[in-house]
Amino acid sequence: CIRVGDRVLVAGQTGWGEDEIVSHEFEPQARRCFERIEYALDAAGASMSDLVQRTVYITDMRYAREFKDVRGDVLGDALTTSALIGIDSLAQPEMLVEIESEAVITDD
Repeated sequence: CIRVGDRVLVAGQTGWGEDEIVSHEFEPQARRCFERIEYALDAAGASMSDLVQRTVYITDMRYAREFKDVRGDVLGDALTTSALIGIDSLAQPEMLVEIESEAVITDD
């Protein structure tokens, strides 16, 4: 991620673990994306509550409902702008989801 003033831009995060994909199932990959986003935000002095925008790429739109459920579990009622984009593939064939995000750190 990169912090520019009060903005934190987090590059696309995937379901990659230490050395390999965490699972070939969608839900564990989506959860891992959010874990990686949280880690990046923390390193930049931000938190998940500072998120204002997400761009989500999924390789099959049938995962849209599953993604919504994971997002709800992770973010609750937090409001952010978002886009959900169906694509043919990601950098590795076993990747099913990638999430880019942006946070704004406020003094509130």
